Amino acid sequence: MDEVAERLARLCMQAGDDGLRLSAERFGVAGELARLVAAARAGTRGPSVTADLDALDDAFARHGIDGLTLGDRAFEPLRGGRSRPVVTVWACPAGIACSRLEPQEQQGRRGRGREEPPHCGLAGEPLVSRKFRL
Repeated sequence: MDEVAERLARLCMQAGDDGLRLSAERFGVAGELARLVAAARAGTRGPSVTADLDALDDAFARHGIDGLTLGDRAFEPLRGGRSRPVVTVWACPAGIACSRLEPQEQQGRRGRGREEPPHCGLAGEPLVSRKFRL
């Protein structure tokens, strides 16, 4: 996944309530957040999305909140084994918006209904089920 997708995923997970919006208003970056929400809903990305993410990070950092959309996690492939298991996750509903993935709980033995998907805090839509072969 690319850096912008990772940053949007981090922002999405924090945008579930009004706290992010209220802080953005207090810190003078409400317009940038509104543009990011619109971009997530439309499934678009471009240089302006990166600039708005940078502006959010800078404004929040000036107020003591570091790493709003930047993280220190890194992917390391699994070692050993040749099998290629399939993992089912909840994923971003927008076409190319972000890289947010949430694990899905396994169904009970008797197939007791599916769990409700989490919602995208930016687009306001439920995440969709996707399968990935590891």
